[in-house]
Amino acid sequence: MPYRSSAYTANVYPTKLNEYLAMGIPVVATDLPEIRRFNAEHGPCVAVATDPNQAVQAINTALEREPSTDRERRIAIARENSWQTRIAKMSALIVEALDREPAEGRWEKVLLRLYRRARRRAGAVIVGIVFLYVISFETSLPWVMAEVLRAADAPRSSDAIVVFAGGVGESGEAGGGYQERVKQAVDLYQAGYAPRVIFSSGYEFVFPETQVMRDLAISQGVPPGAILLESEAANTYAHVTRVRAILDRHGWRRALLVSSPYHMRRAMLTWRRVAPEIEIIPTPVPQSQFYTHARGASLQQLRGLLHEVAAIVVYWWRGWI
Repeated sequence: MPYRSSAYTANVYPTKLNEYLAMGIPVVATDLPEIRRFNAEHGPCVAVATDPNQAVQAINTALEREPSTDRERRIAIARENSWQTRIAKMSALIVEALDREPAEGRWEKVLLRLYRRARRRAGAVIVGIVFLYVISFETSLPWVMAEVLRAADAPRSSDAIVVFAGGVGESGEAGGGYQERVKQAVDLYQAGYAPRVIFSSGYEFVFPETQVMRDLAISQGVPPGAILLESEAANTYAHVTRVRAILDRHGWRRALLVSSPYHMRRAMLTWRRVAPEIEIIPTPVPQSQFYTHARGASLQQLRGLLHEVAAIVVYWWRGWI
């Protein structure tokens, strides 16, 4: 069970683990906290690998012939974690608690009262969930409320076009959003609004994102000499501070800013706080593929919008806006 170590996988419990053990086959897993906890509770039944070499060695060892007792032990461990076993333990706890009840029949009244209370609360929760679902996914209310995140102005003659790349973007997937931002920058350049383009991104998946964006812009007719790269920034605040240094070094005082439509408000607030002496004109991509919608928002779109709201709060708390 290979996992890439990250903040997310640090809290992952591999749901297939007990299924594999129930088959009696050896299991090799990445060094996850939940795997270590499982081994501590049941003994070293899962081979843990902290790097690729250890993983290869553990797999080779698992492929070797082993005693039948090892297979039986894995099946027994899986049986200990089956739903039947867990429910039996829970039932035993309930019976034990009921046996401690001093007054005959009192526990029935208590359970009935708890049941009625839980039913009323469950009804209220269900109504609330349905209401939230309807206004979030079936109406345009999320987009009306998200208008405050947008900022756009008519492009004017400027010293440079600054493009904040998206990294994994709003979608959470590598390369999300950079193509539409490059196209917007190329359109502004070819329209004659600025003689140069600055791509800013410290993100790297297979290749550095700024290099990919530069190559794409060149293929669309932007001369290589008209492109500058900033390849260290990992967030909006770093984008602003590092690009500001480039603008200051060349004495440029006006720039067109290209980014996602709903990222533009945070970017503009950061510019005004960090570099108020530079005139920034917001020119977001005219239509974002990720945020395209007919009426309601998708779950991924809501997540992207809420991320921007939360990021503005964090930036305010840090004094970046």
